[in-house]
Amino acid sequence: MNEPISVKLNQLLENTKLFLTLYNVKKQWQTVYPAVCKLSEQYRELYEQYPVALQARCAVFNPKYSYSVNLVINQCVLTAALCKSQQYNNQLSELYICAALVDHLCVGEQLNKLSKQLKFSDSDKRIWQLRHQLTAKIILTGGDSAKPITQVLAKLTKYKQALVTTPKIMLYDGGITLVAIANIIAMNITYSPPKQHISLFKALGDLYIRTPNLFAQQLIKFLIAHIGPLLPGSRVIYNDQLMVYLASDNQQRHILINVENKNKIAWYRVKALLNSNAIQWQSNDSRIQISVWDSEHITSTANILNNGSLALIELISRLKLQHEYSYKALSQIMAPYPNVIENLCEAVKPYNNEHQAAKSLKHSLSMVGYFNAPAIIQRVIFEQLVKVTPHPLQQFVLTRLECIVEIIALLVSKNKMIQFEHIALPLYGYAYFLLTQCSTHISRKIMIDETPNTTLNTPISAFFGVSSLETEQLKAQLTLLLSDNPWAIALLEAEHLPKKQLNERSKLWVAIKALTQTVFKPQLKLSTWQQQILDQQLTTQKWENHHLFNEQLQELALSNTI
Repeated sequence: MNEPISVKLNQLLENTKLFLTLYNVKKQWQTVYPAVCKLSEQYRELYEQYPVALQARCAVFNPKYSYSVNLVINQCVLTAALCKSQQYNNQLSELYICAALVDHLCVGEQLNKLSKQLKFSDSDKRIWQLRHQLTAKIILTGGDSAKPITQVLAKLTKYKQALVTTPKIMLYDGGITLVAIANIIAMNITYSPPKQHISLFKALGDLYIRTPNLFAQQLIKFLIAHIGPLLPGSRVIYNDQLMVYLASDNQQRHILINVENKNKIAWYRVKALLNSNAIQWQSNDSRIQISVWDSEHITSTANILNNGSLALIELISRLKLQHEYSYKALSQIMAPYPNVIENLCEAVKPYNNEHQAAKSLKHSLSMVGYFNAPAIIQRVIFEQLVKVTPHPLQQFVLTRLECIVEIIALLVSKNKMIQFEHIALPLYGYAYFLLTQCSTHISRKIMIDETPNTTLNTPISAFFGVSSLETEQLKAQLTLLLSDNPWAIALLEAEHLPKKQLNERSKLWVAIKALTQTVFKPQLKLSTWQQQILDQQLTTQKWENHHLFNEQLQELALSNTI
């Protein structure tokens, strides 16, 4: 039997309070990392099921807990809400909630002083300044798996400062931007009479106007749309009475309560225009804090799967590269996917001299030919699949992916025996694997060892900031999506086989990755064997000399997109 919401909510709040005490006992530091992982999972799961119950934490200050505990709770709720508004996967959401939980791990006492406007001692100032370094030291006792959290903490202060300054400072990591926004808003809304805290919507509006960062503005807009015009737990006036707003039902009727009677809560379901006071207020009433959320009027939010991604994966699996389809067969397969057809009409522009978009599916197929069509359609679907997979670095992944695809297209452009889309398809599948299975490890860094490997080639994942991955999982996914594409196996072989065991297809992948390295990391020289394979492949792909290829590679201006 499922536990009541009140039990889960109370347990979550108590666990947060207990977690923040772990810092005070050095012997408990080794338990911090497993504890923060478990607690972040609790926040994510409860937010997915009953978002209004957690959103109300941003409206009602619980005097049972200190200012610092309430602040951390608010920051975790805002982080969970931001992640949900972006439809980030479980791993990303829990990573950012972890960062929110440990952001103030070492400075609970200092935060409580701050809320009372007490001066910091020299010791307080030192701890405050070094709080993230100390936190990183503590959670790294959990091993390398804790590193993604420390990477967020390392730049968090810089990002917070950049978000509220007028000069445009480039912020490249959307995940850190998200955690920084949650911190800024939580600091502004958490109940603290001496510093005159403000309402949630005013805090969001002020930051939206103040920050020059476009991604941050987008996050704020999505968060406001996600929460809606009324903040659960906020106070409203209805029929000249002060009430508490809890939620709205499917018919846009607002669920309100009146708690003036200490023995019984009066419930109302009204359809009226309400103005809520979304400023956090203090309440000792355990009914408002906990028990009201057990009401049958508060329904669970269904966990909606990303059916768009599943549909696209199914479509990819239905198209076979080695099969020549008729128009009737392709139109039947693609009829349920009008967006794919629309994107295909744009994608065929390079296949006509005028670079004009096609007017229909039939027009698209006549431009590229029915034998070439499956690979081109799959490429369009893969591009769409990457675009509908939410990630704070999604645009970076897509841009870098397109750069590598352009390198592939140029390299084989003179070889009429190869259709470049066939080679590019495993790359799209690889990128989709990174977005879904390695989401917390993607970064803008290029993870290539400065000392060239004399045996193995650079993995594709290194160009997306991922230093290692589960090879068997990658193989299983590429096999599932691209079962009849021989270039998928060649890509996997080019990642883990020594140079002496590589066949011609695998060597082409080595050449592709060598060229990618020269574009993305030109200061790092290729190893002798990489250069040899690149020279060989340029000849195999019908290029007369290096200079001609390099000139055309430079004309692509790929370095401008890094």
